[in-house]
Amino acid sequence: MSGVELDAWQIPILVTAAVVLVEAAFNLVLRYRGIGPPSQRVRTVGFGLLVVLTVVVFVAALGPTRADQLSSVAAAVAAVVALWLTYRSYNTVTKQTEEAGKPAPEPDDPGES
Repeated sequence: MSGVELDAWQIPILVTAAVVLVEAAFNLVLRYRGIGPPSQRVRTVGFGLLVVLTVVVFVAALGPTRADQLSSVAAAVAAVVALWLTYRSYNTVTKQTEEAGKPAPEPDDPGES
Protein backbone atom coordinates (compact mmCIF):
# COMPACT_ATOMS: atom_id res chain seq x y z
CA MET A 1 0.00 0.00 0.00
CA SER A 2 1.09 3.61 0.36
CA GLY A 3 2.64 3.16 3.81
CA VAL A 4 0.00 5.20 5.65
CA GLU A 5 -1.52 3.29 8.55
CA LEU A 6 -4.62 4.23 10.49
CA ASP A 7 -5.20 3.34 14.09
CA ALA A 8 -8.71 2.42 15.23
CA TRP A 9 -9.09 5.63 17.28
CA GLN A 10 -8.40 7.77 14.20
CA ILE A 11 -11.28 6.36 12.13
CA PRO A 12 -14.15 8.09 14.02
CA ILE A 13 -12.30 11.40 13.84
CA LEU A 14 -11.80 11.08 10.09
CA VAL A 15 -15.42 10.05 9.52
CA THR A 16 -16.67 12.98 11.60
CA ALA A 17 -14.44 15.37 9.69
CA ALA A 18 -15.69 13.96 6.37
CA VAL A 19 -19.33 14.37 7.43
CA VAL A 20 -18.73 17.98 8.51
CA LEU A 21 -16.93 18.79 5.27
CA VAL A 22 -19.64 17.21 3.10
CA GLU A 23 -22.37 19.07 5.01
CA ALA A 24 -20.51 22.36 4.67
CA ALA A 25 -20.07 21.79 0.93
CA PHE A 26 -23.78 21.04 0.47
CA ASN A 27 -24.75 24.14 2.46
CA LEU A 28 -22.47 26.34 0.36
CA VAL A 29 -23.83 24.92 -2.89
CA LEU A 30 -27.44 25.31 -1.75
CA ARG A 31 -26.87 28.91 -0.61
CA TYR A 32 -25.04 29.81 -3.81
CA ARG A 33 -27.84 28.45 -6.00
CA GLY A 34 -30.62 29.81 -3.78
CA ILE A 35 -32.18 26.38 -3.39
CA GLY A 36 -34.05 25.53 -0.20
CA PRO A 37 -33.25 22.59 2.03
CA PRO A 38 -33.37 19.13 0.45
CA SER A 39 -36.58 17.11 0.48
CA GLN A 40 -37.51 14.69 3.24
CA ARG A 41 -36.58 11.72 1.05
CA VAL A 42 -33.08 13.05 0.32
CA ARG A 43 -32.49 13.68 4.02
CA THR A 44 -33.71 10.20 4.91
CA VAL A 45 -31.44 8.56 2.33
CA GLY A 46 -28.51 10.65 3.57
CA PHE A 47 -29.20 9.64 7.15
CA GLY A 48 -29.42 5.98 6.11
CA LEU A 49 -26.07 6.21 4.36
CA LEU A 50 -24.50 7.74 7.47
CA VAL A 51 -25.89 4.92 9.60
CA VAL A 52 -24.47 2.31 7.22
CA LEU A 53 -21.12 4.11 7.19
CA THR A 54 -21.10 4.22 11.00
CA VAL A 55 -21.84 0.49 11.27
CA VAL A 56 -19.14 -0.39 8.72
CA VAL A 57 -16.56 1.77 10.52
CA PHE A 58 -17.59 0.30 13.88
CA VAL A 59 -17.18 -3.26 12.60
CA ALA A 60 -13.85 -2.39 10.97
CA ALA A 61 -12.62 -0.88 14.24
CA LEU A 62 -13.62 -4.00 16.18
CA GLY A 63 -11.83 -6.43 13.92
CA PRO A 64 -13.20 -9.67 12.51
CA THR A 65 -13.14 -11.72 15.73
CA ARG A 66 -14.92 -9.16 17.90
CA ALA A 67 -17.35 -8.33 15.10
CA ASP A 68 -18.24 -12.02 14.80
CA GLN A 69 -18.86 -12.27 18.54
CA LEU A 70 -20.90 -9.08 18.53
CA SER A 71 -23.02 -10.29 15.60
CA SER A 72 -23.75 -13.52 17.48
CA VAL A 73 -24.97 -11.56 20.49
CA ALA A 74 -26.99 -9.21 18.27
CA ALA A 75 -28.60 -12.19 16.53
CA ALA A 76 -29.58 -13.67 19.90
CA VAL A 77 -31.11 -10.36 21.02
CA ALA A 78 -32.97 -10.04 17.71
CA ALA A 79 -34.33 -13.57 18.12
CA VAL A 80 -35.64 -12.78 21.61
CA VAL A 81 -37.27 -9.56 20.37
CA ALA A 82 -38.84 -11.43 17.44
CA LEU A 83 -40.19 -14.07 19.81
CA TRP A 84 -41.68 -11.40 22.08
CA LEU A 85 -43.28 -9.55 19.14
CA THR A 86 -44.72 -12.83 17.81
CA TYR A 87 -46.21 -13.60 21.22
CA ARG A 88 -47.77 -10.12 21.45
CA SER A 89 -49.16 -10.44 17.93
CA TYR A 90 -50.65 -13.85 18.77
CA ASN A 91 -52.30 -12.45 21.91
CA THR A 92 -53.76 -9.51 19.98
CA VAL A 93 -55.25 -11.80 17.32
CA THR A 94 -56.61 -14.17 19.97
CA LYS A 95 -58.30 -11.33 21.87
CA GLN A 96 -59.84 -9.93 18.68
CA THR A 97 -61.18 -13.38 17.76
CA GLU A 98 -62.68 -13.85 21.23
CA GLU A 99 -64.30 -10.42 21.14
CA ALA A 100 -65.72 -11.05 17.67
CA GLY A 101 -67.25 -14.38 18.80
CA LYS A 102 -69.16 -12.85 21.75
CA PRO A 103 -72.76 -11.88 21.19
CA ALA A 104 -73.47 -8.16 21.17
CA PRO A 105 -74.92 -6.86 24.43
CA GLU A 106 -78.67 -6.23 24.24
CA PRO A 107 -79.79 -2.66 24.66
CA ASP A 108 -81.75 -1.79 27.78
CA ASP A 109 -85.48 -1.55 27.15
CA PRO A 110 -86.79 1.62 28.81
CA GLY A 111 -90.34 0.21 28.79
CA GLU A 112 -89.46 -2.55 31.23
CA SER A 113 -89.51 -1.68 34.92
